[in-house]
Amino acid sequence: MRQGHSIGRGIAAGLVAAGVGLSLSGCSLFGAPAAEPEAGDDAELTVALVPDPPGASEFYREQFDAFEEANPGITINVIENPAAQHVNAVELMFQQDEAPDVFRAQGAATLDLFHERGWVASLDDLVTDEFIARFPEGSMEPATSGLHRDGELVSVPLTWGDWGLTQPLIYNAEILAEYGYDSAPETWSELEEMARTITEGGGGQVYGFVPTATDGLGLYAFANTASPASVVNGIDLTKGGPLYEDDEIVELVDSWRQMQVDGVFEPGWESFDQAKTFTEFAAGRVAMYPGAAWHVAEIRKLSPEIEMELAAIPTPDSGRDGYVPRLSAFQPIWSMSSTTDHPEAALKLMDFLSSVEFYAAYYEKFGTLTASPSAWEEEASENPDQAALLEVSPELIRTAPNPQLQDNGGAQFWAASGSDANLSWSAAALQSIIGNVDYAPLAAQLTASMEALITESEGTEPDVRDAITFPDWDPLEDYVP
Repeated sequence: MRQGHSIGRGIAAGLVAAGVGLSLSGCSLFGAPAAEPEAGDDAELTVALVPDPPGASEFYREQFDAFEEANPGITINVIENPAAQHVNAVELMFQQDEAPDVFRAQGAATLDLFHERGWVASLDDLVTDEFIARFPEGSMEPATSGLHRDGELVSVPLTWGDWGLTQPLIYNAEILAEYGYDSAPETWSELEEMARTITEGGGGQVYGFVPTATDGLGLYAFANTASPASVVNGIDLTKGGPLYEDDEIVELVDSWRQMQVDGVFEPGWESFDQAKTFTEFAAGRVAMYPGAAWHVAEIRKLSPEIEMELAAIPTPDSGRDGYVPRLSAFQPIWSMSSTTDHPEAALKLMDFLSSVEFYAAYYEKFGTLTASPSAWEEEASENPDQAALLEVSPELIRTAPNPQLQDNGGAQFWAASGSDANLSWSAAALQSIIGNVDYAPLAAQLTASMEALITESEGTEPDVRDAITFPDWDPLEDYVP
């Protein structure tokens, strides 16, 4: 049985380190004059986290030191795990009855797993009007937040919800101008024509386009403009069936396969990770690529004077059919253990990790747009790169139905289909592009496998096809549950 703790509403967490416009002596967490710290019951808390991005170890220690100063008697011990090992390490800690009091949940899949096992505590006692006001309007609704399970808040976010979903076309305006282009391409055919022209004229020194990396980021960015729902899961949510053989998806893969055959892409991109791709762009060897929001700051660090511009991802020539699906307002990051021996102290720490002041400190340190826009919106508007991200983001993303968050029986199927490598659209697409293999039979095989998985449930309760079908949703508009 899942456990929770009732602590009392409106707990203030204490202040973050100096440098975000507040001082420990002059102001409380919520802006009122600060009282002298009061001694409290001794509590030693363990926090399990991932020390990224670079500099995170020092940052978190500074923040926890400030929290300790504002909350006498509470001590924070930190356990750091590499990203690839973190979830397994925390899972083992729970199994050995040595669970951390607070930990990074690292996304929806892990939160689901830990919630099912009863390892996460309810955070509903944090939910006051003041708490809700920290975040964008409507983003804390249980049906769409991504932070709730069974109607209870069980996690808090770190970054702005659309930060990870904002995948702009990043382009070098100087290179485009050299070849006679005064703006980014708006359609797939325009992009291909420009990429071919630049690569041909680049003489092996400059390439018109790369598909980012083999993790599927670039493919999904383009496919989401053509598909009426979730390319990631291979399902058309308007029809409740496979979409691998959608005409425009086939067109995209065939186009990129031909560009690969003709040497339009920079050689070696097949082994690029995202860091290698933005490094090549920063060095002036790539004119355009579909990137991620966090790439922008990294490119600027590597090449401060580069004429980097951002644009919406080009759409099919026949017009847009979809957007990047916003399946939840946020990604869950921080959760609290249901087995903590110090629930009141741990809840104070959770409040601290979701405070405007903490978010402001994180933004100041890393330049990342955090979950509370009030922590950075003024500064971001004065930063040309971040202002460009905020401008292009609404052109890229729409809220889509999320079967995992709907109480209609689709959650288990949705999670299973999304994690099944044998149903991966990007794997098949990359096999076709890199190996110069006809995509059509690969797509047909995927369609048959997905359809078989769906039909297995027909006639049962709940019916999976019904649970993943949203016929009244317009993929060009935000879904409202």
